[in-house]
Amino acid sequence: RRAIRADTVWVGGAGVACGAEIPGRGDEGPTLAAGSDVTARGRWWSPPGRPPPLGRAGAFLIDSVTVRASPGPDAREPVVRRLRSAARARVDALFGDRAPLVASLLLAQRDGLDRDVRDRFARAGLSHLLAISGLHVGLVAGILLLLASLLRLGRRAGPVAAAAGTLLYVAFLGAPHSAVRAALQIVLLLAGRMLQRPTRSASLVAAAALAILVADPGALLAPGFQLSFAGVAGILVLRRPLLAGLAPLARVGVAHARPGQWLADGLATSLAATAATAPIVAWHFGRLAPIGVLANLVAIPLLGLAIPALAAALLAAPVWPAAGRFLAAPGVLLIDALDRTASAAAAIPWGTAPVTGPAAGWATAAVVAGWLITRRLGRVRRSVRAAVWAGVGACLLLVAPLRPAGDRVELHMIDVGQGDAIALRSPAGRWLLVDAGIGGLDYDAGARRVVPYLARRGARRLEGLILTHPDADHTGGAASVLRALRPRWVGDPGVAAGKAGYLELLEAAAGARVAWVGLARGVAFELDGVTVEILAPDGVGAAVEDANDASVVARVRYGEFAALLTGDAPAAVERRLVGRYGRALDADVLKVGHHGSATSTTPELLTATGARLALVSAGRGNRYGHPHPVVVRRLLDRGVRVLRSDRNGSVVVRGDRSGVLSVEMDRHAPGARGVLDAGGAPGAGGPADEGGGS
Repeated sequence: RRAIRADTVWVGGAGVACGAEIPGRGDEGPTLAAGSDVTARGRWWSPPGRPPPLGRAGAFLIDSVTVRASPGPDAREPVVRRLRSAARARVDALFGDRAPLVASLLLAQRDGLDRDVRDRFARAGLSHLLAISGLHVGLVAGILLLLASLLRLGRRAGPVAAAAGTLLYVAFLGAPHSAVRAALQIVLLLAGRMLQRPTRSASLVAAAALAILVADPGALLAPGFQLSFAGVAGILVLRRPLLAGLAPLARVGVAHARPGQWLADGLATSLAATAATAPIVAWHFGRLAPIGVLANLVAIPLLGLAIPALAAALLAAPVWPAAGRFLAAPGVLLIDALDRTASAAAAIPWGTAPVTGPAAGWATAAVVAGWLITRRLGRVRRSVRAAVWAGVGACLLLVAPLRPAGDRVELHMIDVGQGDAIALRSPAGRWLLVDAGIGGLDYDAGARRVVPYLARRGARRLEGLILTHPDADHTGGAASVLRALRPRWVGDPGVAAGKAGYLELLEAAAGARVAWVGLARGVAFELDGVTVEILAPDGVGAAVEDANDASVVARVRYGEFAALLTGDAPAAVERRLVGRYGRALDADVLKVGHHGSATSTTPELLTATGARLALVSAGRGNRYGHPHPVVVRRLLDRGVRVLRSDRNGSVVVRGDRSGVLSVEMDRHAPGARGVLDAGGAPGAGGPADEGGGS
């Protein structure tokens, strides 16, 4: 990851003065010294879904970098940037393979941090530890105050020095919102004590928020800002009532020790922060990790011990290298213990759950309403309050759409951008997933789109996961899906591929002991009356020049309803299928091959299937021009209704045994909901127009 100050942006041969700093990302390229003058070529990319936050519309994907001039010895590189570079080099030298985790915990530099580590901490509810937060800043301020006391700097000089040191530390980190919030609170608190003025916690939080928003109004839309202030607000509002409820635990003691007091305080604080931040976490990251309430009881003390040890090693190394290595040893042991804590918590069944923002919003509204009602009820009988909370629980159950599909099969084309993810829901409510979208480049469609989408519809486990072929836009999100929804088996055509995302998937499947099956012509299985038949490829592990040639093609049948899922199969495969099966390929729904590329969807296939509805999975504004206008026109000329994820979002097609189809889309334009009768004539959903496909 590189921060690039763009002096001029050239688009289509026209140069525009810029002067802004943009995030750039490239997997390969020359090692660039800060201050280098470069020309970077690439493309702008933003993830699919709702509009991105203001000022954070995406990232610049770097295809190539040409160094025009390297910084000379007189280059005026900012001091802070030089200090950061030197600190990171020192961390790399001291901590070896643990350096990325140390740099994240100590320097707020998460580049190089393995995705598995991030995912492990996320599933354990410990992601906040990987970002510099109030906990880190508070530890630094506490250490500085302790040093000031040991050096006897005095009542005024000591707090001033600690406040100055805290602000310098936050500036050194690049001033992330959560760290700025904590630093401002600490400075205001110390100032109040020095001036002997009373301070209220809520006032300190409000003042810090106001200061940040004045300097950067767009911070209000940043997840870090929202989580930081929501967590503190939750602790201020909820911690005391929770402590009152945990009073019996707090009274537990052993001899003269009171471990119950420590445990109750930790639980109350963790519960309060988790409850307040849960809707925000669900909205931005599509998951909740209630196990974090317990994991934090172990992880936070470990971090509190690790930070001073790591910092001491980092400061001592340039002066006395041997002392730096000596001090680094206990720090390594502590972060290893922290990582093991995250691993243990992440492995607990149901410790983390995928969830969507709207569902979390409704659940939060129900909980807040229950809390307000019980507060207004005052000192009424406990049975009345229990009845109120029982009603809240009933509301929460109604939020989750756990009802099975009834006597219908559902086909869900999930909007994952430029990729494929097709989910099949059986009449009994069981799920099969075909492909899982793209992964990499800091965007994982499996974690961000597929898992939340399925969780919102009640999916807790997949019966199976089919990967049509090993291209990243089909398998990139599969590892996240596998970890979250634990499919009973994973199947693919067995094409050898050394791609990073595919290898990660293999490792995840092996670690989870998920059965791996080869899929080829002749394989068929049934799911609650729904038959899935594999029509291609001809054999498992066939040697092909292009992975698309071995793409899995599956026909789904439920009574009179049928759908053909073609993956990225090219025209040659389609013609071979038509020659082999002919009219037996008939299908009401066709998942258009290769995102609507001109290399697929031949006239012969359309004649053989007689499809009434075509689904095209493509990213908005994709650089490939998918779907190709020729393919769209070919479909429309045959009276096929075309629905595209780049225009219609996620699409749900429901079919019953008689072949009647109903369609539902995310974007409710005219005709967004409707029925196609068994004969193919448009029903209540409006005409089979070009609104979804032209």
